[in-house]
Amino acid sequence: MLAGWMVKSLAAGLALPVVLLGSGCGREEKPGGGKARHKIGFAMTLDHPYWNNFYAGALDEGRKLGVDVLITDAQEDASKQITQIKQLIASGIEVLCLVPMKPDELVAGVRECDRRGIPVILVNRHVGPGCPVLCYVGTDTYEGAVTSARILLEAMGGRGGIVEFHQELGSGPERLRSKAVREVLKDHPKAEILRRIAHQGKRPVVVEEMKALLGDPALSAKIRGVYAHGDEFALAAAQACESRGRKDIALVGMGGSKEALAAIRAGRMTGTSYQQPEEEGRRGVRLAVQFLQGAKLEKQYLIKCPAITRDNADEFVGQF
Repeated sequence: MLAGWMVKSLAAGLALPVVLLGSGCGREEKPGGGKARHKIGFAMTLDHPYWNNFYAGALDEGRKLGVDVLITDAQEDASKQITQIKQLIASGIEVLCLVPMKPDELVAGVRECDRRGIPVILVNRHVGPGCPVLCYVGTDTYEGAVTSARILLEAMGGRGGIVEFHQELGSGPERLRSKAVREVLKDHPKAEILRRIAHQGKRPVVVEEMKALLGDPALSAKIRGVYAHGDEFALAAAQACESRGRKDIALVGMGGSKEALAAIRAGRMTGTSYQQPEEEGRRGVRLAVQFLQGAKLEKQYLIKCPAITRDNADEFVGQF
């Protein structure tokens, strides 16, 4: 899908992808009499199918709007992302769209942009307090997680033990998604989190950890639900439950992937919250261009994250 778009490095030895694309939308005269295009940086990660869809949306929107979009892949490494932000600044970007790998660590990256007079648009994730940013655009991660948690607790009848498979500790989504389930549990005193396990971004880890939990007779009897930070990890837990003959365990994820929607329709997964990564990427680029054209932006642009269960799964199409 990305064939034909030029991929180059921002600096010698940089192995991470940076993509240059687009035509039109000029801002200043070049020596030959043509117009130079606006240049927008997009510092993100590409370690999951979700982000690949996000990436494609940002690239296509840049092409449509006629701007150059430079995209870097930090691979969930905050220090690497700060280095990449400096490289993007050196490349001459006018606006930075940022998916921060860690909220606190990326404060330094945002402040560096501010010192250089480069406005920052946060996309999908937030940074720590005190950072000057233009706006936030993206999935309402917290409300989406609340949606998934409510689906789970309703399916569990408000009682029983829950296994939480979470993301890397300290990332913005991990904090918000864990907070969401704790808040929902306040309304369900007969339910509790039995175990919190890091899935390390690997489905096999979830399969083996879930099998181990179900192999413990005392613990297995208490498990009524799985709250996974991502659809693919809910599916991995479902695989383990099926291998142990446990059809009584409710499982929810987050994202709304094609595979998850099929599993929900088939009754293998209980539900999820629907995110829209392609639209997140597009809106980041779109807002950057609007700003460069003189528009005054609002502080926040939230993309809703509706509930998906077996009752309405046919109304949705997975994006990744």
